[in-house]
Amino acid sequence: MDHSTGIDHITLCVENLDAAEYLFTKVLGFEVIWSARDVGTEKSSMDTVVVQRGSAKIALMQGRNKTTKSQISQFVERYGQGVQHFALEVDDIEAACREWETHGVQFSGSVKEGRDGFGPLKQRFTFPLFPGSGLFIELTQRVHGDEKAKTFVRSTVESLYKDIEQDQASGVERTIIDYGSSPIPGRKKPLKRAS
Repeated sequence: MDHSTGIDHITLCVENLDAAEYLFTKVLGFEVIWSARDVGTEKSSMDTVVVQRGSAKIALMQGRNKTTKSQISQFVERYGQGVQHFALEVDDIEAACREWETHGVQFSGSVKEGRDGFGPLKQRFTFPLFPGSGLFIELTQRVHGDEKAKTFVRSTVESLYKDIEQDQASGVERTIIDYGSSPIPGRKKPLKRAS
């Protein structure tokens, strides 16, 4: 992908956000650059803190269960605490999406747009990378002409959260590509889900 400029951030789902924030800020030397509470819907939501050290950004997320279980809580129950997604920074998110879609990549929802006070921010999630896996990719575009977004935007994070909540409510587990019909080299039969 010619449009990729590097890793923008990594997102970890945790059971105790206060403990995770303490670990990263008091022990590992990161600084909080953005946080938001109760991001989501009336059904479920999450609390999030984004920390940075140098150019490394890590988003920490804890689920808030309301009328249904938060997707973050579901992730932790199913896969344990850890990496939910990583974000690739791209210089043209629309072009990157078009390129990936020509190869059969499936996205969860549309491109989300907002402003963080420094510049425009665009983001989009794929479906999980592998059958039975919760790990997916986010594409992020921060640079737009002379402006560059540095943090995050509550409205785009909330929109991305809603996309995943809708995907979970549908009950259909999808992957980034259709493994059943994809011509993956050296594969004789479809990949099986992890048990």
